[in-house]
Amino acid sequence: MKKKYKIGLIIIGTIIFFLAIFAVWKFVLKNESQEKPPITNITTVTNQIEGYNYTLEDRDSELFNELFKELKTNLESGNVNEEEYAKTIAKLFIVDLYTINNKISKYDIGGLEYLYEGATNSFRAKVLDSIYKTVEDNSYKTRTQELPEVNNIEIDDINKNTYQMENQTFASYEISLSWNYKKDFGYDKKGIVIAVKKENKLHIVSFQPLN
Repeated sequence: MKKKYKIGLIIIGTIIFFLAIFAVWKFVLKNESQEKPPITNITTVTNQIEGYNYTLEDRDSELFNELFKELKTNLESGNVNEEEYAKTIAKLFIVDLYTINNKISKYDIGGLEYLYEGATNSFRAKVLDSIYKTVEDNSYKTRTQELPEVNNIEIDDINKNTYQMENQTFASYEISLSWNYKKDFGYDKKGIVIAVKKENKLHIVSFQPLN
């Protein structure tokens, strides 16, 4: 009799346990997921350069738009001016990286599409721990934090050279740049970009901000 009683208690206890889990899921976790509104800050690609995977989005700044059009004209001309190509992607990289006011979160890092794929992960980690570290989330367009926007950029110098990578030597460009912001928050204003040529495309492999 006692054995049957114990078995009955175990069965009842098991049922109560699973009912409790179901109640938590239904009334707490499920409700929370249903109450969370859909993300409203969504970007759309408005232009692209075929064969290069360079894109323009509706949130990009006026300066970025102008530079992108220059790049598209050059690359689709049928007679690419390689030095101008190097100058323009260096500018686009900097403008996209340091124009942070249009980024959705600190993980939405600018300039990555101009980087060499093998350098992306280390660069992302470095940026997350520095200039994007304090960027607040803006998934619902509620951010009030002031963030920088590059409004002017110049090439200070450009030199053609070679660059060692993956046990190979590639033709490269070393490009020195300086830039300004709509409002100065103390971010970098000078830097050196190195771009290498691999097949028909230039890839940024190094960026060094200068004080």
